[in-house]
Order: sequence, then C-alpha cells, then structure tokens
Amino acid sequence: MELMASQLIKLYMQEHILIGSIHYAPTPEARLLDALNGLADIEPMKRGRFLELTGVNIQHVGGREEKLQVAYINKSTIHLSGTLTDANAGRGIGSQAGPKSYPFVEKSPIPIRLETQSYIVTGNMYHVDQQKIRNVLEDIQIFLPITHAQVYTIATGTREKLPFVAVNKEHILALEEEDTVATGIHKSVEANIRKSPKKFILT
Repeated sequence: MELMASQLIKLYMQEHILIGSIHYAPTPEARLLDALNGLADIEPMKRGRFLELTGVNIQHVGGREEKLQVAYINKSTIHLSGTLTDANAGRGIGSQAGPKSYPFVEKSPIPIRLETQSYIVTGNMYHVDQQKIRNVLEDIQIFLPITHAQVYTIATGTREKLPFVAVNKEHILALEEEDTVATGIHKSVEANIRKSPKKFILT
C-alpha cells in the first residue's frame, strides 16, 4: 500500500480564504508547487484543473466562517497558495539538501513586490543567471514560487508572513523589484516607497 502524506495549505481567493490539507506521496518531487503547476501525476495529485482539500475552513471577508469535509478548488481561481509550515514543503526538489537530480537548475533570489486585485505580496522570487524577470513571468508554469513572503489582504488591511507562497501569474496585475536591506531580506509593505521602481505591468 502506497504511503501518503498531507500538508496544511492556505488558498487566497478573490473574496475568501481557504485552509485545508492536500495529500500527496512523500517524495522530494511531490510538493505543492508541482501540484499547482500540474507537474505531478502521483495519485491523488493528478494533472488537472482542480485541487482536492480535506478538513477545509473557509474564511469570508466579512468574518463569517464555514467548514467543509472536502472541497475541490479550480486552480484558475486561486490568487495565492501558501504553506503554513516551512518553505521547503512547497518548493519541491530545489529545497532538498545535497546533489540535485535532473532537471533541477540552481536559481538565485530576487526581492520583489507584486499586486493582484485582492492582495499585495513581497518576498523572494527565483531566476537562473542572466534570466530577466519578464522571462520568468512568461514561462509556461502557471504558478510563481515566492519564499519569505509577506501577504497584505487589501479588503481587510491585514498582513501576515508565510515561508512559501505560490502566486497564480494570471492574477498578477503588476510586479516590481524591491530594494533590499542589509540582511538580504525584502523590505516590508509599509516601507515600500521607491522613486523609480523596475516595474512590469501585465495586462
């Protein structure tokens, strides 16, 4: 019998937030980002348009909450998907210690700030040497991995930090490079005031 593992994740939708568990086979390649981008066909993380969540708590903008035993979420409606444990749980093979197997490619972090209709996110996105931000955004993968993320919910004015967030590129309205502080960690949303940001508008 194949062993299964579960991971608690948080989905940020247009007008509500869902918290629930996603199930996958516990291998280095089977992680949240793979499931979102349709790269894993290990049951039950199959290629397709929907994620299956169990033990779901739905938080509405007005404060109302409801619970569901199982929910099937259309990936195209997800703005952000975050892990509530550590960043490595969402990144996949790149987070594993030691030598990486093909097709892994080493990437470097870029501090960024991005906006969707409902959220503002700061954190580190990743690129290979000489790769432009626009190239990363126009890559075929739908979800963009961000680590050391801070998420600002526009409707409620709340902010929270998450170790890992996958952003649906179809919902990104604008993205810009951030200034970095001495520690290399991105500035907070409150301090994000720049005279000439390197900004990319997606329409």
